[in-house]
Amino acid sequence: GLSVALEYVDGVFVKGATRGDGTVGEDVTENLKTIKSIPMRINGAPHRLIVRGEVFMPKKSFERLNAVQEELGKALFANPRNAAAGSLRQLDSKIAASRGLDILVFNVQMAEGVEFKTHSESLDYLHDLQFKVVPYDCLSGVTDIKERILAINENREQLTCDIDGA
Repeated sequence: GLSVALEYVDGVFVKGATRGDGTVGEDVTENLKTIKSIPMRINGAPHRLIVRGEVFMPKKSFERLNAVQEELGKALFANPRNAAAGSLRQLDSKIAASRGLDILVFNVQMAEGVEFKTHSESLDYLHDLQFKVVPYDCLSGVTDIKERILAINENREQLTCDIDGA
């Protein structure tokens, strides 16, 4: 998939952009509006809120997309990551909407007037605001962390989307 920033003003989704070159991103607001798991309005949000998430294509959506491509005699997409990135950059938001994209939010970039002591606290806050957040565990100790990383990597094929690893 690809990383995006979602901006809200007074609880209303106003803009979404890719990471771009790290300073200036590509405006993909209209295509992001087609992703059902992105809230368009948030009750109880601060005046200004910016969150970062990963737009991805679930494996089932990727399989459906390639089945349609094959039926139409068109080239198949190489992998879900490229398909998601290309889908989000479509000029026609109807095409993006048809691709079954999803998002997992993983970071608060700005929450005007709100402070967090821990990253997990910020993820809980985002979940309470109705964002779909990355699953996480709070672990301590090198052994527990290594065991969890190994478990994630061993079970990655059962996930609904591809991951690079843990």
